Amino acid sequence: MIPQIIQVIREHPNWLRSSNALLSFMKTSTPASGTRANQGKILLFVFEEGEVWPTLCVKTTRMYSTGEIIKRNHNNLKLLEEGVLGSSYAQMFAKSLYLYDDGSVIFCIESVCPGIRFSARPYNNVELVMRKYIAWQSYLAQNTKKFQTFENNIRLPMIVQHGDMTPDNVLVSGENIYLIDYDYAGACTLPGFDLLNFLSKMKFSPETLRSYYEQYFPRYFKSIGVHVKSYEVLLPFYQREEGNRKIGKL
Repeated sequence: MIPQIIQVIREHPNWLRSSNALLSFMKTSTPASGTRANQGKILLFVFEEGEVWPTLCVKTTRMYSTGEIIKRNHNNLKLLEEGVLGSSYAQMFAKSLYLYDDGSVIFCIESVCPGIRFSARPYNNVELVMRKYIAWQSYLAQNTKKFQTFENNIRLPMIVQHGDMTPDNVLVSGENIYLIDYDYAGACTLPGFDLLNFLSKMKFSPETLRSYYEQYFPRYFKSIGVHVKSYEVLLPFYQREEGNRKIGKL
């Protein structure tokens, strides 16, 4: 597979900092999303000679038969990109560069998001992530014309969610955040799903978590132009979406 990767990269010298740089690779794996260990992705980070930060990320699988996850990841990322094309929010995600599939080998190539894994401390990191997420969602809400109606006549715009915005999938660099891992991106269009998913996955006490919900959900709903009496009325729908994601229906 490495020869195919190198060939594709050499055909696109604009992806590199230096078009003739010697390349090296660092391999890592991600947890399987299914019940078998061989269903996880393999990540190959591409380094240029003399650089300490990778230039590209190549995603593939151990077996070609499980390669559908690579196609889905690639297509989901393109969906996120289309929603923010030409805006400052485009920098929140990697750039989808290439999908290779010759019937026996499959991989996709993306740019690499800078930053370090999110940490809840200091507090302003939580505020930073929420502020950037809410701004992104507000931008999408201004450009959507599709709505969905839930029980109790709750009418909400259909807004693309990252779908797996856990703290592990958020990188922070200065005043910027980056969302990585696009396996579930776009599968959920329930506004605020990412917000709840992000906060609920942190190890807060019930009291602290509730205070965050009460702080950020009203800001979020206001930013997307809807009135919701309380986030609590949407909890059953958020829980249903999370349940679907866990069993692989999303």
